[in-house]
Amino acid sequence: MNEKITYNWRYISIAVLLSLFGIAIIAQMVRIQLTVNASDLTSPSQMGQWETAASRRGLILDRNGHVLAGNQTVYTVDVNFEDFNQPGEIEEVKALAELAIDVFHITNQDLLGFLQQEPRPLTKNITVERFASQADLLRFLDLVESYYAGGIVDPSATETPPADSLTLEDSVKVIDCSDLERISCTPHLTRSYPEKTLASNIIGFVMRDTKQGQLGIEEKFDSTLFGNDRNWWALWDPHKADQAPDPDNGANIVLTIDAVLQADIEAILDKTIKKTGAVAGTVIVMNPQNGEILAMASTPRADINRYWDEEYYDIINNHENVFNYAIKSYEPGSVVKVLTMAAALDAGVVEPDTEFIDEGEIEVGGVTIKNWNEKAWGPQNMTSCLQNSLNVCLAWVATQLEAESFYNYMQDFGLGQLTGIELSGESPGLVKSYWSPDYTRSELGTNAFGQGIEITPIQMVKAVSAVANHGEMVAPRIIHSVVDDGYRYTPPKTVVGHPISPETARTLTEMLQQSLQNESSLALVPGYSLAGKTGTAEIYIPGLGYKSSATNTSFVGWGPTDDPQFLVYVWISKPSASIWGSEIAAPVFRKVVEKVVVHLGIPPDAVRMTLQD
Repeated sequence: MNEKITYNWRYISIAVLLSLFGIAIIAQMVRIQLTVNASDLTSPSQMGQWETAASRRGLILDRNGHVLAGNQTVYTVDVNFEDFNQPGEIEEVKALAELAIDVFHITNQDLLGFLQQEPRPLTKNITVERFASQADLLRFLDLVESYYAGGIVDPSATETPPADSLTLEDSVKVIDCSDLERISCTPHLTRSYPEKTLASNIIGFVMRDTKQGQLGIEEKFDSTLFGNDRNWWALWDPHKADQAPDPDNGANIVLTIDAVLQADIEAILDKTIKKTGAVAGTVIVMNPQNGEILAMASTPRADINRYWDEEYYDIINNHENVFNYAIKSYEPGSVVKVLTMAAALDAGVVEPDTEFIDEGEIEVGGVTIKNWNEKAWGPQNMTSCLQNSLNVCLAWVATQLEAESFYNYMQDFGLGQLTGIELSGESPGLVKSYWSPDYTRSELGTNAFGQGIEITPIQMVKAVSAVANHGEMVAPRIIHSVVDDGYRYTPPKTVVGHPISPETARTLTEMLQQSLQNESSLALVPGYSLAGKTGTAEIYIPGLGYKSSATNTSFVGWGPTDDPQFLVYVWISKPSASIWGSEIAAPVFRKVVEKVVVHLGIPPDAVRMTLQD
């Protein structure tokens, strides 16, 4: 009985204590609501502050992980020009202004006018540079320190050290200017292109002010690359620091190109442009089996780190679509004969040994068409027509097809249509249909050898892939994969049609291989079986017509012919050294193939066949 009484008193005691504690809490709540002023409480502004989790724009890399577009820490530099009424202060801000002008190469006339005027108006903070590199800022701070120490402050006595000369410690640390009274520097990210002009025609660029992608991959995938800054209320309580959100960084994009091969091809193209006196050009290297672009060179190019420079004005502003000649349309000339012959062979209207008597001219739709040398070539077959690049013969071949069949084949090859290559600014070109209101039958004859139509090099690469790849046409692509938040997406190979049969593709490849060998073409590479065709197109000048003194020279080819692993397209515009594709574009093809076979590890045919056996 006594034990029960003891336990009851314990339970009662605990209940009383809990009740008193609850009453105290309620009383405190009532007291606060009735007696405490709001000003006596800790305000939210005293508990934390708004902060931003800055995002990073996604990287652009080559297929081997080499960075082509990255991000660099730069600084907004402000100088305080307030309270300089005393003589010493006037000299001080004058010295700071002169240092800023010289170190940051200030050319903005409004800012320059302010910094150079005397006396300056009462102004607290002026931004003297919004994108100061780490090297420039360090030099500026060193000179400022020398000034305050009474040392030399002549900017011409020192130079900004190259970025690669900075120590590892200096290159990774964030510069802090908080201990300086008149100078502040705020770090932020801006786009950088470590390889400067390399593949710039593919990459495009990002505007520094708006952070918007322009041209190329940067524009096409702007929303994919662009990260989102996250704003959050940061409590000063150290125990809650882990509540800060992670920045929403942009996705990384891996290209199909190889930076080393791209550099080799650009070097070949640049040297050719200079040697031949041409104004521009492009070279595309594609794997015809899966559509991957291994290299896409275009000249002229810009250093996209300095897209605002006057020397790059026409390129950057893309006047006449010159930023990337690989996706610019033009009249290609005789390379189109490959597709005309493919259509005729596939339709069964000609065979390789079909005879044709070339009389030097042919009339189609009331227009007389002549050969490139305006001569008659006599008895020919279809292979020699390709070898000798006879306009008359190919115009006749097109008449055997007739307009409906010819243009249906050209449509199936994708001429005059966007290829869907993942680049901003691709031109669709222009190929009329036989039912167009302004179509005339004479165009059947001229279009057969690439005159009177406009197509892009990337369209030709896509179309000719059907011939190189046993009748299967693949979509060209320059995106290898997209990596976002640890996940990788790799787009699959895309087959976009079978415009010709495998038998037609094999037959035409043999014809073009034989024609190169018979003419001892400058495109041939010893030890490798190659097929291809030159193109020379007179450039139409409004009011004057076609003038042979200005031409577009081209070449398309692939190999090894039994197992094509590369397809190369060359376009050199307006060369002055020669007007012929056989003399200008064909040697470029050879030089490119010599690099490609080494880079891809493709041994000569004899060695390859032995290894296969």
